[in-house]
Amino acid sequence: MSIIMKSLLRQVQLHPTTPRGLAGTIATSLRFNSSKTAEKTSNISLTAQVFPLHKENITESDVDEWLNAVKQMRKNGTGGASNESEVFISQLAQPEPFLQEKFEPTAEQLAEVEAFANKKVPLPKDPMIENFTNLIMRHGKKSKAHKILSQALYIVYLKTRRDPMQVLAETLDKLGPLMSTKVEKTGAAKNRTVPYPLNQRQRNRYAITWILEGADKKKSSDYSVRLAEEILSAFEGKSSGYDRKAQMHKSSIAHRAYIRL
Repeated sequence: MSIIMKSLLRQVQLHPTTPRGLAGTIATSLRFNSSKTAEKTSNISLTAQVFPLHKENITESDVDEWLNAVKQMRKNGTGGASNESEVFISQLAQPEPFLQEKFEPTAEQLAEVEAFANKKVPLPKDPMIENFTNLIMRHGKKSKAHKILSQALYIVYLKTRRDPMQVLAETLDKLGPLMSTKVEKTGAAKNRTVPYPLNQRQRNRYAITWILEGADKKKSSDYSVRLAEEILSAFEGKSSGYDRKAQMHKSSIAHRAYIRL
């Protein structure tokens, strides 16, 4: 208090004013000091607000009492959900009514199920096209290989006016060999050649490889045009791959004695 009075007297000596001015100076100083005390009181810690100030430390019983009070508040609640989110969460917390309900389809839903009963779910990608694209691809540029094949199939469509996918499937089925041979060691001086059948993927791989080799020999500067010309040649039975197919079959027939059934 003495410090406040000294500051007031110093202000009066430096700035001599009327009694009205002195009252204003005192009021200003009191407002200034009261704001400081308000700031000090507002900075009380949360622990001091919850627990009595005369306690120097917090005991286990105080913590248990606080937790029990919080649990009791949660248990009592506010008397029900107050917004849409709380209603939704409360319904999810009690799923028994939803589990007891039975789904009964309508007549339109049953008719739709019958309409699609015998239809297969299509694959996201055609395995034949993926295999062809991967064999065209160089240096990991799959998008470029896919673009080349798409342009080639479009040219095939312009030439034949048929579904290019069906044309390509028929071409691979006609060009793909049925048998191949492999050499086995017998432990003696002479090895033997054993014929074995090929699955559909192996047949397509041989056919695609021969088509790509034939396309490399064409004269056009655009690879998609060369590929389309070779696919059309194989579709018409004029590709050089048929000679290689006949040679593989001839070798398999010549060594049919070692075939395993």
